[in-house]
Amino acid sequence: MELSVPMMIYAYWVFAFLVGIIFFKKDILAFNREFDSRRITLLVASLIVVAINAWVYSHSTTDGGRALDPLTVLVFSIGNGIAETFMFYAVFRLGTSLAGRFTQNSWTLFITGFIFFMVYSGLIHGLFWINILPQHVVQTSLYKPFFMPVQMLIASSWALSFFWYRDIRSVIFLHALVDLTMVCNVKFSLFN
Repeated sequence: MELSVPMMIYAYWVFAFLVGIIFFKKDILAFNREFDSRRITLLVASLIVVAINAWVYSHSTTDGGRALDPLTVLVFSIGNGIAETFMFYAVFRLGTSLAGRFTQNSWTLFITGFIFFMVYSGLIHGLFWINILPQHVVQTSLYKPFFMPVQMLIASSWALSFFWYRDIRSVIFLHALVDLTMVCNVKFSLFN
């Protein structure tokens, strides 16, 4: 029995929610209240990068004539923003934990976590999302070459938020904004 696209998405979210609740309950419930200049700069830079992403994404994708489903916009932005952030954080922490067995060098820990984050992100987007979302990439767009560099900036800012501040909440918000951009441009439905 083959699962429908919405069911595949919901199954992924359920798994991710369980990962988040089981492994990161403390990080979810205890918000780091330290807002030094580095964190404020990181959050502002992250918002700017998310805005740049919205511009690049909206100019390098097509909705294929599909209608916007407001309920999907709301559910997908929030649901995927939370679920995928949990998974990104899980693989980032896995990387830092494995590296921590051999060193306490902060650069090595961060880079290892970041590599794990990027590998997972590439796999989930390349093997899952690109195969279940409707065709939406405009291969001839002048903005398409900027897509991956912007994604790297997004991943870097999120990884730094995890590493320096164990900040899941801000990344969930930022991820929800990225997902809002995506669903408003691709225009698919979770309910049809």
